[in-house]
Amino acid sequence: MKYFICSLISENPSIGNCLLGIPSEHTERIIPASRTQTIIYETENEDFYISIPVLLKLKDQSAHHGLILKSKTTLLLPRIDVELEIPEEEIKTLPKALEEIFCYFRGVYFSSNMILILEPEKLLEYVE
Repeated sequence: MKYFICSLISENPSIGNCLLGIPSEHTERIIPASRTQTIIYETENEDFYISIPVLLKLKDQSAHHGLILKSKTTLLLPRIDVELEIPEEEIKTLPKALEEIFCYFRGVYFSSNMILILEPEKLLEYVE
């Protein structure tokens, strides 16, 4: 499956510096964004925005890309670096300790860097 990959530099020691993978099959399109949001979930004119930088406590909380999900929610992201094919069988489940804290991740993929795999449905449940 293809994933949009974003670099994360987090102040949260559980995340540190790693990558985030968002399944492209859950998205409609990528848009440029120049929005800084101070809360995780925000509505504006019937549009819903989830700030990944705020959710994951990133050092830089500005968003340069928006990823519109099929649910019509926009994920605000620091930057989409690349689209990458990741074999499903190579995605590992999270350790139990992290699974409770980061319930919106489906698992992790290890390449030269660690890529946390986002589960958009779980993220929407988490923020609502």
